[in-house]
Amino acid sequence: MANSSCTLLRAFSVVAVSGRDARSFLQGQLTNDLLGLERHPGLLAAACNRDGRVLEILRLASRGDTVWIVVRRSLAAPMIARLSKSVLRAEVSIEDRSDALVVAGMLVAPSGGSLSQAEAETAGVTVMVAGSKRLLLAGPPASLEWVLHGADRASPDDWERACILDGEPTVYPETVGNWIPQMLNLDLLSAVSFTKGCYVGQEIVARTQHLGRIKRRMMRYAGPAGVPCPPGLTLFSGVTRAAEVVTACNGPHGMDLLAVTDLRYCGDLLGSTPGQAELVPAELPYTIPAAAIAVDT
Repeated sequence: MANSSCTLLRAFSVVAVSGRDARSFLQGQLTNDLLGLERHPGLLAAACNRDGRVLEILRLASRGDTVWIVVRRSLAAPMIARLSKSVLRAEVSIEDRSDALVVAGMLVAPSGGSLSQAEAETAGVTVMVAGSKRLLLAGPPASLEWVLHGADRASPDDWERACILDGEPTVYPETVGNWIPQMLNLDLLSAVSFTKGCYVGQEIVARTQHLGRIKRRMMRYAGPAGVPCPPGLTLFSGVTRAAEVVTACNGPHGMDLLAVTDLRYCGDLLGSTPGQAELVPAELPYTIPAAAIAVDT
C-alpha cells in the first residue's frame, strides 16, 4: 500500500463486549459517549476507578451488537475481571479475543495511500481512526496480512513514537490509577464527554473540570537517546520533583517523551535525576488551555 507503513502491535489485545446491553453497560463504565461510536470508529475513551483515576485507555469500534475494545495486553485481564463484576443482570458477555484477533498499526504519509474502509470490511478487518496519520486495524491474522500486503513495514517503536508526537497517552501496569483524565489531556483529545450520563469516576472528573483546578497536565519533551525513562519515573526541575513519565520512546533524533507535569514547571528543562536537565519541552499538536497554565504558585 503506497505511502503507508504498518506493524503488528503485539502489546495490544482485542476484548469483545457482546450482547443486547453491551453499549448501555459500557456507557456506564467509560468516559466517552458511545452514541458516537458509529460516526467515530476508533473512539478514544478511558476507564476510571471511583476516584476518577485512569485505569485503562481504550480504542473502541462497533461490530454489530458487539463492541471491540483495543487495550494494552498487560491490562486486558484486570479490565475484564473488573467489568465482569459490574455486569449484574445485564445481557453482556466479555471475552478476550486475542487468540483469534490481532492488532496492527498503520502510519499513513501526508500524501495519502490510506486503507479504504470497504477493502478492509471485505477482508473482515475493522479499521479504527487513531489520528490524522494513524490507523488501528484489528482482525484475524490472515486477513490482516492480506490487507497490508502492499504496505512497507514499520516497527512497534515507530507506532509508539507517532502516538507521542500526537500527544496521545497510554497507561501501563506501573501507572494504573496515577492520574485523572484531564492530567493526561484526554479531555483535549475528545476522550471525555461532559454531557453524557454517569459513569464510574464521573463525579470527580466533572467536578475537576467545573472548578478548573487542573494543576498538572501532560507535556511533551525531547531528549538524548538512551536516557532511562520508564513509566512513572519522577522527573526533576533542578532538585524539585516536577513531573512523572507517562511514556517514552527512542526515535531517529533521540528520545520523545510524554510526562504529567506540574504546570509551575511546564516551561522548564527537566532531568531524570536531581540537578540534570536533559529533557527539553517540545510542542504538542493541541493547545493546553491558558487558564490551566495560570495556576497559583
